[in-house]
Amino acid sequence: MKNSNAWVFLFAGIFAMWFCFSLRLPPFIFIIIAIFAFMIGASEAKAEQQSQYEVPYKPYPSGPPVVASAATAPVELPEHKMSVSVPADLKCPSCGASIKPTDTKCAFCGSSLRPLIDLPQPANLASLEIGTTTRVSYEQFTDAQYLIRGRLLYTELWQASRGADVPWTPTGNHFTGFVLDQDAYLLNWQSRFYILTKRLALSDTDINRDFLPSAKQFAQSNQTANVEFSYSGLRWHIVDIGRFAIESVEGEGAHLSQGAIGRFIHASSGDLALIIEDFQSGGSGGQDTLWQGYLIKESNIHS
Repeated sequence: MKNSNAWVFLFAGIFAMWFCFSLRLPPFIFIIIAIFAFMIGASEAKAEQQSQYEVPYKPYPSGPPVVASAATAPVELPEHKMSVSVPADLKCPSCGASIKPTDTKCAFCGSSLRPLIDLPQPANLASLEIGTTTRVSYEQFTDAQYLIRGRLLYTELWQASRGADVPWTPTGNHFTGFVLDQDAYLLNWQSRFYILTKRLALSDTDINRDFLPSAKQFAQSNQTANVEFSYSGLRWHIVDIGRFAIESVEGEGAHLSQGAIGRFIHASSGDLALIIEDFQSGGSGGQDTLWQGYLIKESNIHS
């Protein structure tokens, strides 16, 4: 029944007036009682009328809702077989020089070797070996000579379709990064080759502010739009975005560890190159990093 409390007070006021009149009480007493009852009744009527338009309060869950996306999808990587027993000090059967379990060629005598750890071969630069030197001939350099200190094997990841429940799995393509002396890094990804000479640690705040909006725009266009952003006084054109995992790390000086899983942004400004490596929150084997250097050709790399 609508305004039930109001009707109670209104009827009480009428009854009080009749009761006072029947007892022949002084008029001012039953007038005060009646006015008091009518005022309460009117107030209740107004409150109940307003309550019909109020939305009941429901507390919000703590924090914003979590939106599942491709970025939170699981990653499934294959396991690589290893010989039952791998000696700590491996020697080349031809010359006796020290070799590594993953070596396919002896760096000392050039003999072909059968690796004891079954790692996939990269698409390019498979002949470069740790401990040897490589020469980069490019107009920005004068035949720069570098010592190869370490090697990282990247595997490219993809989703069969977008969604938080669709796992990221290897495409079957593997690429390499080489740790060089002079704080340089040589990287191959697909048909692109980079010599990177400047490295800067990033935070999630840096990435979200400076790079993520442009990367999302590029992704939403199915990587077909001409997306540019400004950074360090230059305009950069996004070339590629994607995801990778580090399958192996050899040698010394690597900035990543085996099992690291991250996303990348590759951008260019003429012959200048900018690369962002963004790793999952909570730690997944790598520090978020910005690299700057030059886009080169495979023919510029000499073993």
